[in-house]
Amino acid sequence: MSTPETEPFTKSLERMNRFQEPEAHALIADLKLSDGSHGLDVGCGVGLYTLWLAQAIGREGRVLGIEPTAERAEAARALVGHDPRLEFREGDATKLDAPDATFDWIWCGDVLHHVQDTARALAEFARALRPGGRLVVKESQLLAGLYLPGHPELERRLRQAETEWSRHEGGEFSFEERRQRTLAWVRAAGFTVESFRTYLLERRAPLAAAARDYIQGVVFERNWGPRLRDRLSAADWARRSALCDADAPTFILSEPDYYCLYPISVVVARP
Repeated sequence: MSTPETEPFTKSLERMNRFQEPEAHALIADLKLSDGSHGLDVGCGVGLYTLWLAQAIGREGRVLGIEPTAERAEAARALVGHDPRLEFREGDATKLDAPDATFDWIWCGDVLHHVQDTARALAEFARALRPGGRLVVKESQLLAGLYLPGHPELERRLRQAETEWSRHEGGEFSFEERRQRTLAWVRAAGFTVESFRTYLLERRAPLAAAARDYIQGVVFERNWGPRLRDRLSAADWARRSALCDADAPTFILSEPDYYCLYPISVVVARP
């Protein structure tokens, strides 16, 4: 059986960030952020992307990361706050504590789909950007990732169950639906979209520790764990357990030909 969901969300987020790290550095490099620039990371999570962004803008650059609670801002500070270019604060995406035209760029990574008042948040981003500044919105899995190669029908049903489960937080739309509306929301807020690019992560057996940690700990045990059991048939739950439980003899991550495909999409826009 899968383990209960006991670890904090921040740990799952750290697992996801470390899983994405090689491509994260590549996509940040592609942004060509200016040395010495001043950026805002909205919904900075555990601070890893905040750190990687800071590393791309030189010793004189500065990045402010905000989280909706002081406790989560402190968690990011505890993990990466040793870098003097970083600052972490409690903050609200829909009511930024910053004067007009403060930032050269704003990064919003895997966060916008969580913000119920998306239009208000985007209006705040436009207000806080300096003339010529850029908004970068990163969303993972606008296209569904592939975690169970060879089992497409079961994976579709697991994803559908996950989509329905997410409606309790996503509101009118599921997280999947909200992610796929990113481009339209950015344009509707008056931004001019400069680029829209998708990066494909490929992970193959033998899996590196970060990949195994994310797929097993976050996808299989958390996202597809006990919270979906009542949304699946008994037969599908049994098949899911045979493939996704680490102690099962048919655990899919132990297969020598295992692979995972995972897309990350990045929208770059100016007000």
